[in-house]
Amino acid sequence: MSVAIYEETKKDIDEAYRNKNTSKIEKETSFILNQLIVTMTNHFQDRLNRITIGRLDFKKPYIFSNKNWQSLSSWLNRFQELAFPISDLEFGKLKIDFEYWYYEIGGKEVTFEYRESYLLKPSEASEQLGISTVTLNKYIKQGFECVDTRSHHKIPKHAVEVFKDPVYAIKMQMLAQKKKIENQSPEERIIEINEELLEFQKKYKKKSWKEAFNGYEVNVMDDPSEYYEWRDLEEEKESLITKLIEDNNHE
Repeated sequence: MSVAIYEETKKDIDEAYRNKNTSKIEKETSFILNQLIVTMTNHFQDRLNRITIGRLDFKKPYIFSNKNWQSLSSWLNRFQELAFPISDLEFGKLKIDFEYWYYEIGGKEVTFEYRESYLLKPSEASEQLGISTVTLNKYIKQGFECVDTRSHHKIPKHAVEVFKDPVYAIKMQMLAQKKKIENQSPEERIIEINEELLEFQKKYKKKSWKEAFNGYEVNVMDDPSEYYEWRDLEEEKESLITKLIEDNNHE
């Protein structure tokens, strides 16, 4: 993006929000979205074949919020700061932030089709991370990026690098959960949660995370991931059941 286009777009975005011009805000949001897709597909041809987006129904409260105003300004600045070539880690961060924002503005589905040369076998990814393939499969269930291909190459190279970054590793997992929620009914999600909870209950021979980890100091655990995962699953299940009950009471 040239300096002239950057400055003109920044001016248009700020004016649209200051004047509460809803049609202009939607137009500028669409422009930034398209710029992101074009930038990624054009500049990362060694990694990507294509990006496909599904139905986009703008979430009006978010689109017109100060948060989206800040996001649009942030994306503009990011366009200007991109220095090519970029590392797999920076590419992964860009991809995750794009997806996160896309779902926030109302996107329903986005698919990244990677070149096979950019994909690792699970055994290669686990070796680079210094973990077993069994542990890798556990992480995949928790949100570690893995794509469905016809070959044995399924792990984007950036996923390995992102996983080493504490902030973006969590963001990658949260994004996976966000996509699940977008595409699942509460009932479907509860069934899935029950299956995951059962695995913990069988492993620890306890009914809940509180019983299983009673007396443990989480801060000194070598690997507290299962503590947090089990706890979060139970809290998510309780939240979904509460929502279902409230929805039924309003019918």
